[in-house]
Amino acid sequence: MTPVVVLLHINDGDVRSSAAAGSPLLDVLREEAGLTAAKPGCRTGDCGACAVLLGWREPGADLPHYELHNACLTPVAMAAGCHVITAEGLAGPPGTELGAVQRAMLDAGAVQCGYCSPGLVVALTWALLTGVSPRRAALGTLCRCTGYGGIRRACDALAQPGPRSPGELLPPGVLAKSASLAPLPRVPWEQARGSWLAGGTDELPEHLHRAASHRRTTWLRRVEGLGAIAVGTHGIVLGAATTIAELQASPAVAERWPALVAHLELFGSPAVRQAATVGGNLAHAAPTADLAVALLAMGAVVELRGAAGGSRSMPLEDFFLGYHRTARGRDELVVAVQVPDPVPGSRLHLAKVAKRAHDDIATVSLAVRARVDGQGRVGEFRAAAGGVAPIPLLLPATAAALLGQHLDAATARAAMAPLALEVAPIDDLRGTADYKRALLGHLLLGALDTWCPGLAAAVLGAGMPSATAAGRRAVAGARAGAAP
Repeated sequence: MTPVVVLLHINDGDVRSSAAAGSPLLDVLREEAGLTAAKPGCRTGDCGACAVLLGWREPGADLPHYELHNACLTPVAMAAGCHVITAEGLAGPPGTELGAVQRAMLDAGAVQCGYCSPGLVVALTWALLTGVSPRRAALGTLCRCTGYGGIRRACDALAQPGPRSPGELLPPGVLAKSASLAPLPRVPWEQARGSWLAGGTDELPEHLHRAASHRRTTWLRRVEGLGAIAVGTHGIVLGAATTIAELQASPAVAERWPALVAHLELFGSPAVRQAATVGGNLAHAAPTADLAVALLAMGAVVELRGAAGGSRSMPLEDFFLGYHRTARGRDELVVAVQVPDPVPGSRLHLAKVAKRAHDDIATVSLAVRARVDGQGRVGEFRAAAGGVAPIPLLLPATAAALLGQHLDAATARAAMAPLALEVAPIDDLRGTADYKRALLGHLLLGALDTWCPGLAAAVLGAGMPSATAAGRRAVAGARAGAAP
């Protein structure tokens, strides 16, 4: 098979690579380009030691748009035609003055062994280019020796309102390469070829050898229409290639679902959110998929399209069939997610428990969309959970126990029984099955307490209820289709 040569624009030069389309950019940088500032650490996007800037010009744009990415999770196909800036590209010639970020880190005592420092320099440069808070940009970087005090001081020294221009932050040669970048063309759906790739944030950590075997790959963010967020008559339509960062930044999403925008700060690191996509989070079908759990409670509908052009839609709860298994056919792709507007008076509550508050997989998560009237009666209730079943799980029996009821301690206790029975957690490194079941019960109480303050204390004061025969009947009824 003839190797496919990919032209990569890196810092102030070009590199031609014959690496497979799904190979990590990190390996090309270190082994082919000789750029070793990006360090291999976790190789799962958790440490930030391999951070790079990935920039491209949209057709009609004057300047490239730069994002923060983990090179260990960035396939070569994603970088083709883009401008990759590593920490080497942010340093001036030997003997010249340090840049603003390097100087701030040095002055603040934020450098010791230097292993994480290049990634941190890149992350903070991205913060200055985009106007993101430096402290927020640094959330995805782990340091094991310097201590975070110095890093915080460096972040605070760099903090200022608004973005800085590339001319202030990039050396002349790198700036010239940035200015010469050709617009990145969009790929019509009919021309998408080879394997499909969304963000790579799940594919590369879990299936690196499979990804590296692909010779031709279509990066879905380049396919026309898949990255759009559209406002419809009854809701919003999210293109499957919409990233989590774009979801957070969307005014249409913030207007309708402000709780979702806030909650997505717990979705991976800033670099992961720049790459991970709506469609990828659903198609991967992990039991703890953060966005999938939220979209289940929001009543989302997923749209699939086949290679031949045929399409079909289904409620998201019908999409998940088993552990990492979905209803998507072999030639089908998730192309969009339809999210209905919230019912007037309802609101969304989201909760996630993980070993680390940020940048971690959920142990258990809960999403609730509910409406409670002025008399305390539940007029709408839809809930979903993650980490308690082989799939992101809708909770119809729990909803049926609450819908139409007056929300008080007795009603909440009655809902605990079906909740405990319609989930099926397992023992693993994140906790025992009993712990997860109990944790989900407490998360539900916390959610109900936001509509009826004091409810959680009243239930817990009397002791948490256990599964009962009535709960089993409720689950059986919900599975038979009695619940909404």
